[in-house]
Amino acid sequence: MLISLLIIIIFAGCMLVASWNDLTTMTIPNWISLVLVAGFLLVTPFVWQGWSVFGTHILVGLVCFGAGIAMFALGWMGGGDAKLLAATSFWWVWADLVPYLFYTALAGGVLALFLIFGRKYLPVRVLTLAWMHRLFKDEKRMPYGLALAFGALATLPRSDLYLNAVGLM
Repeated sequence: MLISLLIIIIFAGCMLVASWNDLTTMTIPNWISLVLVAGFLLVTPFVWQGWSVFGTHILVGLVCFGAGIAMFALGWMGGGDAKLLAATSFWWVWADLVPYLFYTALAGGVLALFLIFGRKYLPVRVLTLAWMHRLFKDEKRMPYGLALAFGALATLPRSDLYLNAVGLM
């Protein structure tokens, strides 16, 4: 049970900090992605399922890293978002990646609609906090870290690694 608490503290803590940073500054610090990868490597021995499952986690993370680099190169995603996507994906196996991407896309769509509506109808001059003003004034950027965090937190309780940590697998 202690390992499941450690997973929640590391994983959820990083996702919450990443989403707050992205919301307020439109950046995700590199240390968050590094802590996520280190946290994965820290908890893996305690929920060990063999080299093949460990290799799957690594492969999922590397594939998402490559996809993140491609999306960054195409201008579809910021660098911090791409790194967060990859670092989070090390925690998943293929079966976890599908709900993660679904929840992330769903949250990203809701966030995009919220920003489109807010940028069109919200009088930006009434926003007193600098980050809120920047969020609704900058029409080219979107804090996608919020969607990534939502997707990750929605996926974690049913993920292979977490279910193994709480003894349900």
